[in-house]
Amino acid sequence: MIKLLFLNFLLGLTLYVSDGLAAGASDSLLVKENEIKGFTNAVSMTIDAKENLYVLDADRNEMLKFNTDFILVKRNGKQGWDKGQFDSPTYIDGSSGLDLFVSDGKNKRIQRFDLELNYISSLNTAQEDFPTQFQFNTPFSTLVINTNQLFVVDSDNHRIIAYDGSNLPVQVFGDYKSGKGELRRPVKILKDDRNFIYVLDKESSSILAFDNLGNYINQYQIFGLETFTIRDNMLYLYDGSGITVYDLNTRSIVNKLYLPKSKKKYEFTDIRVLSNERYLLLGKKSLSLWRHKLN
Repeated sequence: MIKLLFLNFLLGLTLYVSDGLAAGASDSLLVKENEIKGFTNAVSMTIDAKENLYVLDADRNEMLKFNTDFILVKRNGKQGWDKGQFDSPTYIDGSSGLDLFVSDGKNKRIQRFDLELNYISSLNTAQEDFPTQFQFNTPFSTLVINTNQLFVVDSDNHRIIAYDGSNLPVQVFGDYKSGKGELRRPVKILKDDRNFIYVLDKESSSILAFDNLGNYINQYQIFGLETFTIRDNMLYLYDGSGITVYDLNTRSIVNKLYLPKSKKKYEFTDIRVLSNERYLLLGKKSLSLWRHKLN
């Protein structure tokens, strides 16, 4: 049974939404249409406005760009600490729509690239002249809001730090001072169409929602939650066997997408949604494209 727990911050109520679907909703079976193999340890992916695909392979310390036909266009990166090099990076972020940010935690930095994988700049706050309370040592993932405000998941201190377009710190939230919004092991950060912020907390197996000022709003939980994504104000929650689609506007489940039954457990590390109801599922060794088929 899949259960979604929605904690309503404004009303102070706990609403449980279980297997019942909203009117007009449906169950669907996912069918695989295409696949890319050959990765060593793919940990993260993103897409651009044209739906080109970008995959981050942590073991090979490289980024790979694929076009909409799943054809490799370019690859860049290798192990090291120079510009454009990585040491087991954890996340690739295309949320600005203009460029890519790669969390290179072991090198204590975030690197910025254009959409052709060319190096632009780096953010490293572990400097003597940078305010200690706004430093990160091991950035895990990032999010860009309003094209120039960078939100960083600080994995060492279990919090989010926001920087402006000049890399000056703006705010901190999600730390022990945040009450219900305290994060314990944040790993992924995304935004919806209102620029509300959603953070996946692995320790609590939940997604915490904040406004773009860092104020806690509510929390979403689903049994077995592994990763999630957002598109068109729809929250897609992956639990290892399928995807629950939750409408953030109507606050209801509108679809359940099931993977074909398999003796071997599906182990996907990331998920993205393309136009025309197509779904990208990233495993350590492969990237697959799925489409839902109505039962």
